[in-house]
Amino acid sequence: MGALTAADKAQKGKTAKKTALQPETFKLIKNYLDRVRQLPVSQRAIKLGEQSHGSNEFAVSGRHTASGKPILANDPHLDLNVPSVLYQIHLKAKQAGFDVIGSGFAGVPFITIGQNEHIAWGVTSNPIDDTDFFQEQIVPDASSLSGLSTIYLNSKEPVIPVPQVFHYNEIAAGVFDNLMIAKGVVGGVPIPPAVLIVPRRNQGPIIELNLAGGTALSVQSTGFSGTQELEAFRSFNLARNLDDFTRALQSFDFGPGNFAYVDVKGNIAYIMNGEIPIREDLQAGFVNGLPPFFVRNGTGGNEWLSVENPQPGQATPFEILPFNELPQVINPSAGYFVNANNDPVGHSLDNNALNQLRPGGGIYYLNPSFDFGMRAGRITKTLEELIAAGSITPDDMKDIQADTKMLDAQVFTSFILEAFANAMASADPLLAALAADPRVAEVAEKNGRLDSWDYSTPTGVEEGYDASDIDGRLLPPTEGEIQASVAATIYSIWRGQMIKNTIDAVLDPLGLPRPRSRETMKALRNLLVNFDTNQGFGASGINFFNVPGVTDAATRRDIVILKSLVDALDRLAGPEFAGAFNGSNKQNDYRWGRLHRLVLHHPLGSPFSIPPAGGAFPPSFPGLPGISVDGGYDVVDASSHSARADSSNDFMFDDGPVRRYVGQPSRAPRGFQAETSLPGGASGVLGKPRFDNLLDSWLTNDTYEVRHRIPDVLRDMGQKEVFKPG
Repeated sequence: MGALTAADKAQKGKTAKKTALQPETFKLIKNYLDRVRQLPVSQRAIKLGEQSHGSNEFAVSGRHTASGKPILANDPHLDLNVPSVLYQIHLKAKQAGFDVIGSGFAGVPFITIGQNEHIAWGVTSNPIDDTDFFQEQIVPDASSLSGLSTIYLNSKEPVIPVPQVFHYNEIAAGVFDNLMIAKGVVGGVPIPPAVLIVPRRNQGPIIELNLAGGTALSVQSTGFSGTQELEAFRSFNLARNLDDFTRALQSFDFGPGNFAYVDVKGNIAYIMNGEIPIREDLQAGFVNGLPPFFVRNGTGGNEWLSVENPQPGQATPFEILPFNELPQVINPSAGYFVNANNDPVGHSLDNNALNQLRPGGGIYYLNPSFDFGMRAGRITKTLEELIAAGSITPDDMKDIQADTKMLDAQVFTSFILEAFANAMASADPLLAALAADPRVAEVAEKNGRLDSWDYSTPTGVEEGYDASDIDGRLLPPTEGEIQASVAATIYSIWRGQMIKNTIDAVLDPLGLPRPRSRETMKALRNLLVNFDTNQGFGASGINFFNVPGVTDAATRRDIVILKSLVDALDRLAGPEFAGAFNGSNKQNDYRWGRLHRLVLHHPLGSPFSIPPAGGAFPPSFPGLPGISVDGGYDVVDASSHSARADSSNDFMFDDGPVRRYVGQPSRAPRGFQAETSLPGGASGVLGKPRFDNLLDSWLTNDTYEVRHRIPDVLRDMGQKEVFKPG
């Protein structure tokens, strides 16, 4: 795909229509967001939106491995719950051709990710843009079943009412299964009698409506079609080679992913799936009004094109990007590939996801923003170092999965050290005063805490679980781990204060929304890495290093950097962190493990969550919830929190690897040797043996063998249940 030429851009500017959103639409957006934020079921999704989360996968060809056979590693990142989101399954049905082992979701009749005797596969999530929001013009229409229609190209199109019935249990003393039908208002929540559907939007719903203003918000998604994911899973389980697997992927219509593949013949492959709609304006080479990642005008000019070139396995009743235009690589020349939710083709790296062309014309568009790329960068760097040093083993791949070094710290710490060095020689009184603070010097001077730090994030406490511990057995921290722990704490609080004093300090007074952590960190990196060019000014022309009375741009930058460090140290000794550090101003007390903690949530809440697991698995520290673990923001061993975290409980996380897997073809004629781990157990019943039997080893990044052969399974069988027809 080539970049847009100057002529393309000029034509785009001439052709694009200026279709603005109505003021009333902004009110609808705000009303919808305010309403969603108040719903308990939405809180989890909102929290995850602020965290940096995703999955990792990487594969190495046999020419770089000790065994001469390829190796696959995968760890999907989802909710860390009790019971575990994924559970291990071995599906064997000889006559039907099934002999596959891996992990799946409750209710799904096949293995979602795993291995059979011929192939192994994994997946990471892919945020491709397969959903659009539309501003609709609504008018009364007596001929419509709902009494309403939308306006499209100056013509009425009926809005369809779909009746909804909701059942719930009315709580009453001594009465069980007291099933009621929700009508009117229940628990203060109005229950609509029907959902209003806009047929043009792939039968998409209206999510907010203002009859008086004649405006509405609707949603169009490829997932509203009758999709075929179960057929894809079935075909994965039965696949014998890359062709089988590729065909299966074309039935995986919704829930786009980056799939990693390895087989016994030595092939490795990365393939993206998903049905990406072709928008009429983008296909014509321009953006009509707002781009697809904002709310679009629904009265014409922004439609998904009707199907003219149906693709194999297609479910969406609209034109989609052909499978061969999705990013994929088979047996890459480098001998390895990595994906950690980062942009697989690099089209968004220039912060413009709409300046590439499809081979046959039209704008090539996947998504406006992928993961920051820190995890992918760290994995790639480590793999390249291992390849240069010799041959890679499965243990090397497991060590990469357990990596907890913060790559963002490697980028930003150098600016803190440089700011301190500049301040020591500066004539600016404000900057010099910041450098004169002995606390700042302890952190930022040569051979000080940050200068000596290797960017690792050990807990630094005896109560903490670290990858250096063995099978859940906790070892006392070394002095090196303690010092790295302190540096990780100070840097992580600096990060939040730096964002507060730059990005948020500009946006908050303007009433503009704060971008998510991922976009915020991209912006901060751009401001600092490209400072010689931008002098602290964003593309908007706004100065993000605003220090009144200081005219020199570099001095303003250094003042803000060191002021953020002072703010971080003040905060660590203040009430915001009293729960973790009791107001101490001794930097050696600032152990990372007292902040970075994990709770595995049970649907019934405490005491079923871990901790406390009914008292069987208490919190690491009295008065602080959670289990102390290593890791941190956007590390490979995913354990992220908000980049703006700034108090004792803000650095907790509850999203991470729900399955770690490393596998390679065995030396036998067929099959794989593999190891895996799951966070907790398969049972959600407190006190049962498999409630948390796998948790300790998962917390210390240890694994167990995937036993594919039945004799190996029977060797240590603890319990057997046989189900027969009645």
